[in-house]
Amino acid sequence: MARIVLLKDGQSFPYELTNFPARIGRHPDCDVQVDSNMVSRFHAQLVNVRNKILLEDLSSGNGSFLNGRQLETNKPVTLRHNDRIKLGPIKFRYEDDSHDSSIESGITEGVDLNDGTSSTIMGSAVARGFGVFEVRPEEKLRGILKINQSLAGLIEVSSIAPKILDTLFEVFPQADRGAILIKDPIPKKFIPIAQKQRAEGVDESVRLSRTVLERVINDKTGILSADASSDARFSASESISSLTIHSMMLVPMLDMEGEVFGVISLDTQNPMKRFTEEDLELLLAVANQSAHSYENVRLLQSHVDKQKQDKEMKIASGVQKALLPEKMPNVAGYRFFASYDAAQAVGGDYFDCFMIGSRKVCISFGDVAGKGVPGALIMSRIASVVQNTMSFTDDVQVAIQRINSHMCHNMVEGRFVTYILGVIDLDTNRITMANAGHMSPLIRKANGEVEEFNQATIGIPIGIIDGYPYEVVEREIAVGEMFVLITDGVDEAMDPDGNLYTKEVVREFVAVGSPDPEVLGRALLADVRIHANGRDQNDDITIMTFGRLL
Repeated sequence: MARIVLLKDGQSFPYELTNFPARIGRHPDCDVQVDSNMVSRFHAQLVNVRNKILLEDLSSGNGSFLNGRQLETNKPVTLRHNDRIKLGPIKFRYEDDSHDSSIESGITEGVDLNDGTSSTIMGSAVARGFGVFEVRPEEKLRGILKINQSLAGLIEVSSIAPKILDTLFEVFPQADRGAILIKDPIPKKFIPIAQKQRAEGVDESVRLSRTVLERVINDKTGILSADASSDARFSASESISSLTIHSMMLVPMLDMEGEVFGVISLDTQNPMKRFTEEDLELLLAVANQSAHSYENVRLLQSHVDKQKQDKEMKIASGVQKALLPEKMPNVAGYRFFASYDAAQAVGGDYFDCFMIGSRKVCISFGDVAGKGVPGALIMSRIASVVQNTMSFTDDVQVAIQRINSHMCHNMVEGRFVTYILGVIDLDTNRITMANAGHMSPLIRKANGEVEEFNQATIGIPIGIIDGYPYEVVEREIAVGEMFVLITDGVDEAMDPDGNLYTKEVVREFVAVGSPDPEVLGRALLADVRIHANGRDQNDDITIMTFGRLL
């Protein structure tokens, strides 16, 4: 049985392939329907030709990719077990139950993995790390120097493997064909990333034995066959003999921890220039140095990528802060304060406070499910939606419905926003407020008592059900009253022992704190920091306070 597996949000969704052609796309008539505007209505299809499953692109807008290579339109390509398929941003994995190998080539051309039933391997040697010079030390040193010279200055991983093969063809003049396989961390399979043949016009494929490859990887052993054409473990029917391969070597590439992350294969078709055990020792030494260089470039590239990512995140943080108000409204008789501290470079908490006309103030406060970049993207979206909506209406009932409807449209599954929207009428000193799944604001009265809104008035978060009937409450803001809004990064802040700050502590702090909204807001944030006692912040912390002074 064959299937394709949709990979989404860390989960797998299998689709068994029983009827062909099986079309993939956005259209409801597709056998595998995906929800993405980047995927065409009929994007690609799977066809069965003589019991082989092929993938065909159907003139899609954004192309179909197999193991990172874009397919030509209307030219089907045979799929193999664990092949990776990408249609726009949507990723699939192809699975074939008839295939039981634990190691895959990972592409549909280039390297075949075959098998046999017996072995006539002529020699082997254990890979023992970097700098081993027991056999032909001068040759090993010369090979290592050639590798260092050829790889000097390279900073891209993709450039390393072809250079290694070029150098190996200098070190081993009898080599006719070579390949390098690297472990793909996602499917955890070894896939070929570079191949080379000395003569033009010959079969570019490199045939490898699955059994021998497994031994090289599992035992960290270099393998030599002095006569591969008659070696059952290498041959596996006609694949080797048809190419008249007379000698082969396979050696592992070890990382700094001594684990196999790659394999190098060399073969020769000349029966007079077969590889020897000394050649195997030499290839192991050169492979070890190649692995060292490969790891260094990979680490350098990771460092460069990390620096680039840090720079981009710094820019993103600046963009997000620009979405928040630079200053709070300056209104006679009222004071407004807010603080925002993201747990990461960017966060999913949100607040806004701005004038509607000259006599009304909008209070907008929310917490996106999730933090980091996904939360920040949704945060930026709701910030724009609120500003746009409130420019057309100051009616909280109308506004909350429009905001929810917009956020429900194309909302990412599992992402929602707990949200509070309020409008203060400065002429009547009354506030109209709707609560969409957020914890109730704490209302401190002039005498120090603290109350909350009725829990029955709290609806579901924004972005879940379009058309949900949110309840709107209205009350007067008396002189000396103050509202305190927080996200769960406040009450769920942890100390080094894992103890939470808790909503009860917030309530007690508000009850005995300063009657000035700004003073109390800053003091509450400081108290949360004291409670954390140096423990890293595990969620975004946002506090908003506002009150009527006279």
